[in-house]
Amino acid sequence: MHLTEGYELITAITNAMIFIISIYCFINLKKEKLWKFFYLCLIFDSFLGVIVHGIQMSTNLNNILWAILATIFTITINNFFGIFLKFKLKHILTLSILLTILLLVMLIFDMNFILTFVLYVLLTMIISFYYIFKDNIKNKWYYIIGFIVQLIGGILMLMKLKCGPIDHNGICHLFTCATLIILFVAIKKKWYNENKEDIWRKNFY
Repeated sequence: MHLTEGYELITAITNAMIFIISIYCFINLKKEKLWKFFYLCLIFDSFLGVIVHGIQMSTNLNNILWAILATIFTITINNFFGIFLKFKLKHILTLSILLTILLLVMLIFDMNFILTFVLYVLLTMIISFYYIFKDNIKNKWYYIIGFIVQLIGGILMLMKLKCGPIDHNGICHLFTCATLIILFVAIKKKWYNENKEDIWRKNFY
């Protein structure tokens, strides 16, 4: 097996960036279990992304890794979706299984499952965006900015935009890096504010 070249190798590098950011966020989140699970899934997603985009391999092995990646990524996005819609874990897993089956069928029949998944991600973000406003979630503007950043990345990916050595996949990954950092800041800010309130209550009540 050898390293890929051109756009594929750059995409692998941007996956490595997501991998590093996800590890940092996972380690530095303490009590937010669902968010920790979200970043943990992203660690595996991005690691597999580095492999499938960065290493030349047989078609069969590549398809197997893509199937695994698609499975983990469906859980990742549905966990993210479930955080804002307050889904139970069983609902997240059920939705993930159904979506995984759809993507695997599309993969088997050589259909554009990546496009389908990108559209699904954009749809879940729009619905989550609605629930953030509906439930008036704390630090909502951080989440909204993160969503907007990722929506732009998803749209540029669908447009198959290229910029120098970076193709639409790499560009989308760079926007994802920014989104993950913004979400992490929002989560930490929420945790800090909640703990500050607890300390205030203990000292003055």
